[in-house]
Amino acid sequence: MVRHRAFDETRPDERPRILVVATHGGPKERSAHIDEQLLRDEFGDLIAGFHHVDSRPDPDTGACHGLDELKEAIAREAAAIPSVGRSVPKSWKNLLDALQKRSEKNPYISYKQFCALARRHKVSNELASTYAAILNELGYLIHYQGDEVLRDTVILKPEYISKAISYVLEDSVAKEQHGLVEHHRLSDIWNDSARPERDRYPDELHRIFLRLMGRFDLSYQVVMPKENDPATSLVSQLVPGGRPENWEQDWSPQPEQGDAERRRICRLVDVETGRPAEVEGLLYRLIVRLHRYSLGRRNYFDSRHWKTGMILDDDFNGRAFIEEISGDVHVSVRAAYPDGFLGSLCGEIRSLVDQFWKGLDCRLSVPCHAPCRGLHELDVLVETRRRGIAEVLCPVCRKFYEIDSLLVAATPKLPMDVVVAELTKVRTTLADMKKAQEELGSDVKQMIGQANEQFELMMKAMTSLAKDGPRLFSFEPVDPGFWDRPKWIAEKFRLTLWCEHSRLPLPLLTGDERLGVYEIELARDWVKKSAPVLKVLFNTLSLALPIAGSGAKLAVDSAVYKMIEDQLKFGKSCIEGFLKGGHQIADWLSSGDAAELDRGGAVLADGATLRELHALLKEKDKTDSFGSLVRVQNKRREFLWVHPQFKSDY
Repeated sequence: MVRHRAFDETRPDERPRILVVATHGGPKERSAHIDEQLLRDEFGDLIAGFHHVDSRPDPDTGACHGLDELKEAIAREAAAIPSVGRSVPKSWKNLLDALQKRSEKNPYISYKQFCALARRHKVSNELASTYAAILNELGYLIHYQGDEVLRDTVILKPEYISKAISYVLEDSVAKEQHGLVEHHRLSDIWNDSARPERDRYPDELHRIFLRLMGRFDLSYQVVMPKENDPATSLVSQLVPGGRPENWEQDWSPQPEQGDAERRRICRLVDVETGRPAEVEGLLYRLIVRLHRYSLGRRNYFDSRHWKTGMILDDDFNGRAFIEEISGDVHVSVRAAYPDGFLGSLCGEIRSLVDQFWKGLDCRLSVPCHAPCRGLHELDVLVETRRRGIAEVLCPVCRKFYEIDSLLVAATPKLPMDVVVAELTKVRTTLADMKKAQEELGSDVKQMIGQANEQFELMMKAMTSLAKDGPRLFSFEPVDPGFWDRPKWIAEKFRLTLWCEHSRLPLPLLTGDERLGVYEIELARDWVKKSAPVLKVLFNTLSLALPIAGSGAKLAVDSAVYKMIEDQLKFGKSCIEGFLKGGHQIADWLSSGDAAELDRGGAVLADGATLRELHALLKEKDKTDSFGSLVRVQNKRREFLWVHPQFKSDY
C-alpha cells in the first residue's frame, strides 16, 4: 500500500484515514477474510474501519450487501478532512463553478478567455494568474504560465490530455518503431479521421500535447542521423523490453585501465512504514530526464536503453549503467573519478521520486564487499561513522566491516587549488573534448571530474539566489591604479556576466565585447559585507573555466583565457583581502575544504548580496535582460541563466 503524500505526525488532522474493503462479502457467499489484527498492528489508528461488501444484488431483497454502509463511512471520513468545508473566497468558488460548466462544452480555452471569465466574476488579471497556478497544482486544470508554448492555453479537463497520450501509446506504428514517432505522425494519430469527431484533436493542440509529454517526462525530441530527417520524438514507454544485443560493446565486463567503478542502489520505501515499494514508470521517466547523457545524444541510433535500464555517458565524468532489479534501481559509474557523476545521477533519481511519488523515499545503499550481496544504507553508514563507530555488521554475510572501506572514494581527492592549477596547464587541449578523451591521462581526467563535482556543489549552494538574476560574474577595476589606493571608499568596477550552462563569459560566446559587460560603482562597505558570497562565486568560476569546453563546444584561445584568468585572480585577491580578520565564516571559506560548500551556509547567510547586485545591473541595462541571458528551469525545477543558444536544452 502506497500513500499519496507524507503527513505531519504532530498534527492529527493531517493523518490519512484508511477504509479496508473486502469484496465477495455477502452473508450467503464465501466470507472474505481480512487479517484485521495484523493491519491494526501495522497502521494503528490510521485505519478507520473494515468493510465486507458485495456488489451483486441479493435475490430476496435486491440490495447490495454492505455498500450503503461503505458509502456512509466514506462520506463521514471525507467530511472530517480539514480542507473539506474550509472557507474560500466567493470569487474562487464562482470562477471554479464557471470553469467546470465551460469544460462540459469546451475541454480547453485560451488564457485570455480564462482571464475574461475571471473578470466577469470580479477576479483581477493578477489574481487570475494566482488562481490558475493553484488550480493547476490541485489538478482542476492544466496551465503553465512560465512556459512560452503552454502559457496561452488552459486545459479545463486533464483527462482530455490523458486520452490523447493513450492514443499514442496504443499506436501500432509507434510500437513497431519502439517508441520513435515522427511529429507529423503524431498529428495523424491525434486527428485520425477514422475516429468520431469527439475523439479527435485540432491541429492547434498538437504542439501543446507534445510539449506536455516532455514536461511530464514521457517523451523527448531525438537527434536523427541526417539533417533532413523529419522531427522525431521518443515515447519512452514503448522502448524495447530487453537489453540490446550489442550492449556489452558499450559496457565491458571490466572497467578500462585507469578507471574505477562505484555503485549505489536506490531503494524506494514507504516513508510511514519503511517497507519497500515498487512504482510503475520510473525507468521510463529516467530515460527522458537523463537523455542529455544518452549515447545517442548526437545520433539517436547510438542510444542504449530498454524498459528496465540504460547506458549513459558524460565525457570525462564517466560512463553509467543503470538498471532496475526487483524494484531497486542499481547505478554503476566508471571513470577516473566516478563519484561526481554517480552523485548527480542518484540526485536525479531522488528528485524524480520526490516529484511524482509523494509519500515515498528514495534511500541510497552501498553494496557489501564481494561476493556478499548485502546492502548498507548510506545515510546510516555516514551517521554511524560520525558517532565514532568504526565498524558495521552486514545483515547478509554476518561479518563486520570497517565503514571507511565501504564509503571510501574511488580515488583520493586533491586540494581544489592544486586541481585548478593543474587544469589550467592543459586548457588548450580541453577545448577539444574528443581529442582530450583520447590523449589525456587518468590523473587529468580525475581532476576534471573532481572540479566538475565541486562546481556543481557550489552552484547548488547558490540555488535559491538564481530566481531573480544570474549568479556567475567576474569583475575587475576600471582604473588599473586601483591597488595604489588601499583605503578606497568607492570604486568603479567592470562586471562581466557568465552563461551558467557553458560556464563561459558572455562576450566570449557572443563575439560582442560589450554584451553582458557593465561598469558599476561599488562601495567598499558593500564589497566587504558581500565578501563571503563573493568568495564562493570566484571559487566557482575558477573551477568552471578550465572545464568549460565540454558545455560550450568552443575553443578558448590562450590570450582570451589569460584575460579571463586575470579577472578571476583579481577578484579572488580583492575578496581574500576583505576576508582577513579572523571571522569564523572567513576561516571556513579559506580552509580549502571545497566539499563543505554544498551546505551553502555562506551564500544563504547573505542572500541580499546578489539581489542588490541584480538591482544595480537592471539600472544599467534598460532592456532588463541581463546581457541577453535567459532564465530557464531544469527538471529539478532549479533556475539557471543561460545564453539563448542553450535555451532549447531546457
